[in-house]
Amino acid sequence: MLKNLYIMDENGRLLYSKDFGREQKYDDNLLIGFFTSITNFSREALGTAVKTVNLGENNKLIFVPKQDERLLGAAIVSSNDNNELVTNILKKILQEFIDSYSPDYDTEKIIQEEMEKNIQSNLKGKVISSPIIRVVISWLINGSLIYPLILLSIYATLFIFTAFNLTRFLYGDDLFTKFFPALILLSTGNIIILFLFPNFLFGILSPNRKVAIANSIIHLAVTIILFAYSTEPVFAYIVIGHLPLTLVFSLFFLFVGMRFSSKWFLKK
Repeated sequence: MLKNLYIMDENGRLLYSKDFGREQKYDDNLLIGFFTSITNFSREALGTAVKTVNLGENNKLIFVPKQDERLLGAAIVSSNDNNELVTNILKKILQEFIDSYSPDYDTEKIIQEEMEKNIQSNLKGKVISSPIIRVVISWLINGSLIYPLILLSIYATLFIFTAFNLTRFLYGDDLFTKFFPALILLSTGNIIILFLFPNFLFGILSPNRKVAIANSIIHLAVTIILFAYSTEPVFAYIVIGHLPLTLVFSLFFLFVGMRFSSKWFLKK
């Protein structure tokens, strides 16, 4: 979540700032002094530029210096926001600011409406809607897919079972060497069909890790219950019998979705 945006020159003169409605208010003058002190110290004492600073209380500060223009962009964001994503957005905003107002950067000539358009155009497609809306959307999509995925799982398994005539491996040594391995592969395929996309979507849209895990567990429970009312209720035992594997796959797909979301989107 982008909370605050600042553009200043190397002398600490504030050229532009925008408050995105954060709850905790800071004194801009104190912050600007803090920003310039950090950047000057890191450049002179350490010979490098500080890129991020942890501010505590789920806040962090990201710097983007533009040394050729002697400008500094800074943004206060949530601690779980992706640094690379925020940096790229800030770079684009800063470059459009330079294109519009260089070389004098007269604060009296900076048009707020133009800056707002600049910011919104660079945030477009990079911000996911509010947490409640995201949770509702994820359940509207995944809820409508649970039973179709159950049917797909059942009919795909029955088709493969019949097409390869796996019943012929139920006797003798083939039971352990061929039938059980085939059954394990089919069970794994069922788990992937049932839980890959739903958990990936939960990971993308959930507002935080706890909500994502809770959604995943609820989805698993609902899937097992609906299996009991399907045309082949015995298939529920595939999920129950492989519950540890199901949980591993579900959490893996979930965290892949969360990772994807953090890399490509800012969350409100």
